[in-house]
Amino acid sequence: MNQNRDFYAGLVATVFFAIVLFVLIPIYVKVPSFIPGFAPPPDMWPRVVAVIGLVMGILALVLAFPKSRKASGETVTSLGFYVNRNKVFITRFVLLLVLFVTFVYGLPVIGFVPATVLLLGILFLMTGNFGNKVWMIGLTIIFPVLLYLLFTEVTHTPFPEGMLFSNSLSDLVTLI
Repeated sequence: MNQNRDFYAGLVATVFFAIVLFVLIPIYVKVPSFIPGFAPPPDMWPRVVAVIGLVMGILALVLAFPKSRKASGETVTSLGFYVNRNKVFITRFVLLLVLFVTFVYGLPVIGFVPATVLLLGILFLMTGNFGNKVWMIGLTIIFPVLLYLLFTEVTHTPFPEGMLFSNSLSDLVTLI
């Protein structure tokens, strides 16, 4: 099963960055009708990051094929055999897809920071590696707040604040 880990990691990265690039950015990053010639549009950096992530995910998928073919000495005779052999990975992949869909639809309701904290927390829990709890908790909470502050204060790219927390995030930014 170890040879499939690279394949599934590439698949998850590809799906995630494809959702960000083709669904989240067009819906949530507003581009004004007029942008001065010297200023990049607000969706430029999110698109750059999403395209780089998408290319890296596709590259991981492509590089996983020769490794998995060489490592597996047995031949797959049917789809049922493949599904039964990789049941854990398929279940995790389906759970990740459900998680990303929930993230996309929950973003307008609870906002970027709480939705990203929940997403990262669940992703860290799904790794099963609890040796670095302090790092996991720190990154889960601090990383979304820093991203929010970077994009809203430095690049002036608005993030969805959500219907539930629309005033509290604005107050937090003004306090900082």
